[in-house]
Amino acid sequence: MAAPEGPSYQHEASGTVRARSAETTSAVFRALESVDGDVSPQLARSVQAHINLVKQIGREFGLLTESEAQVMLGGENAPDLPGFWVRYRGETLYPAFLFEPSPGREAPMRVRPLLKDLKEIADDYDWSCQSVVLWMTSPTTFFADHGRPVDHLHEPAKVIAAFEDAAGSLM
Repeated sequence: MAAPEGPSYQHEASGTVRARSAETTSAVFRALESVDGDVSPQLARSVQAHINLVKQIGREFGLLTESEAQVMLGGENAPDLPGFWVRYRGETLYPAFLFEPSPGREAPMRVRPLLKDLKEIADDYDWSCQSVVLWMTSPTTFFADHGRPVDHLHEPAKVIAAFEDAAGSLM
């Protein structure tokens, strides 16, 4: 069904935007006022960009709590829970793209094998687990299509090479 057109629709839409904007502004004010020291605009912008990216990852791939991820992996694979997670609203959450169907059927899902390689590289270059997740969901020029590593999980060797290149270039 097509969206209604005309002045009343435009008015309602802008009124909704204003209401959401006022609510968001109020929440940001409360958060910033609760900090004793000054908050730079750069820090506030950086924190919001991080939150927006985590929300996008959740919308696109899903985010699992640790207990949800362990159940999905089953008892035998649960210790393989990867060290790649993001924090949101005080919870440790695992992006669902970290997992793939288990070929042996001992559990419905398993941790993608390439993550062990990424973990070793991350450790070598002192990358945090959150940094790796954010890198995996950000476009890179390493791939011909300038796509995101998460879109190339079917090419594990290329993802590993891209991460080695990215991690090494920041040293």
